[in-house]
Amino acid sequence: MAGSSQKDVFLQSEGDVYHSGNLLEEVTVRRCVRCVMPETWAGLAFDAEGVCSACREAEKEAKIGWEERQGWLRELLEQYRRYARGKGNKYNCLVGYSGGKDTAYTLWAAVVKYGMKPLVVTFDHGFPLSEAGEWNLKEIPRKLDCDHLRFSLGEGLRNALCRKGSEVNGDFCWHCHNGVGALPARISKQWDIPLQLWGEPSAAYQTFGAYRYEDLEEQDKAHFEKVFQAGVTPEMVVPPGYELADLLPMTWPEGEFPLKAIYLGNFESWDQREHVEIITRELGWKHHPTEGSYVDWDKVDCPFEPVRDWQKFLKRGFGRTTFQASKDIRAGLMTREEGLRLVEQHDGKRPASLDLFLEDTGMTEEEFDRITKRHVVPRSG
Repeated sequence: MAGSSQKDVFLQSEGDVYHSGNLLEEVTVRRCVRCVMPETWAGLAFDAEGVCSACREAEKEAKIGWEERQGWLRELLEQYRRYARGKGNKYNCLVGYSGGKDTAYTLWAAVVKYGMKPLVVTFDHGFPLSEAGEWNLKEIPRKLDCDHLRFSLGEGLRNALCRKGSEVNGDFCWHCHNGVGALPARISKQWDIPLQLWGEPSAAYQTFGAYRYEDLEEQDKAHFEKVFQAGVTPEMVVPPGYELADLLPMTWPEGEFPLKAIYLGNFESWDQREHVEIITRELGWKHHPTEGSYVDWDKVDCPFEPVRDWQKFLKRGFGRTTFQASKDIRAGLMTREEGLRLVEQHDGKRPASLDLFLEDTGMTEEEFDRITKRHVVPRSG
């Protein structure tokens, strides 16, 4: 592949990129001329020079006054420390936690860097974790002396939602996306913990193009609907045999309530590799290789992330390595040509974990492929 080309062609074949029945397919995807992100990522746009909106947003980081924003953050944190003391509440913030690198760093920063006393809340996707993933989920909060609530759905509802989410949106993770956003909001309301601390803002990924890098992005109902629901409401995914009330933990709470849900990435420069070094050194956070990735610290918190990446590849023509390589190119850690070589090496290969996922959820591979391909995103090439 030529590094300067705006169009990169994958010849899809068995043992190479993708095999569909007995058909060999050729897929053309327009990619950013600076990184390797394709046009099929939701919300991504290209300018007249062929540079994607995620790269343009990343250019703004150097212009942000981080020292000033740190001052804003520390004033805000003190405000909510006072709020909790006035209410007699043990917790002055809430941290949504998966055990992955970003939430582990966010929790470490909340406790060690900023001196907060968080309630840790986990919406557990319900799939069996690796030994490293389970350790990170259970032991990191303990090491930081934090109280931890861990919630998971029943297996039948989870599996039914995996199937229904695939049918409606080509994504079996609907229950997890929505639970991660909605359950902490419900806990904040019920336990009177208005302040939530999150990690990297969605603007860094240009998710649906809803927010910009310089924004002080906050979670509220409108944000939840844009970034978490992404147009797929609970009413659309109620599985046969269940009712809307069964999806309550994955729906935004009704009524007004005080909420200030902020992203630390709006107040300090977000460097994932530096964060991984910190949590590994300070907390013993454990790494674990992930299929389809060239790093051993990404998506340690979900054993079926490779299956989601496979589903993404079937729909959008790219996977985990495209995403990570693009971030590393923007950070100056590799060239675009190196990124393209990694994409060829890792993206688009059927993951071995797909077999366990299908066994767990009761879907057949033919059914999984057929449902997912209903949601293929059009290419311009």
